[in-house]
Amino acid sequence: MSEIKEVSRSKIDYRIIEIAQSSPSTEIEATVILNVPPSEDVLNSFENLKIEKVFNFMQTIKIRGKAKDVLSIANKDYVTYIMLDEIIVKNEEWI
Repeated sequence: MSEIKEVSRSKIDYRIIEIAQSSPSTEIEATVILNVPPSEDVLNSFENLKIEKVFNFMQTIKIRGKAKDVLSIANKDYVTYIMLDEIIVKNEEWI
């Protein structure tokens, strides 16, 4: 995996970075805090990610997707911080 810029590193929960480095295809759920209202254009810019919930009044969205895809949105100017909510694991993987 390419090195993450120091500016982007400050915008991402360290646990997401660790997951993306060890297993980039792991599916996670995260909260993204924006510095702009979550307009349709902003929501459409999150490619390869599923928008779970939008909180307009808090400028926050919940997303779900692969760790590497979540990591890639940190480069967007309107993303303030990305926080890990949950690691999604299918039961079959643990058996």
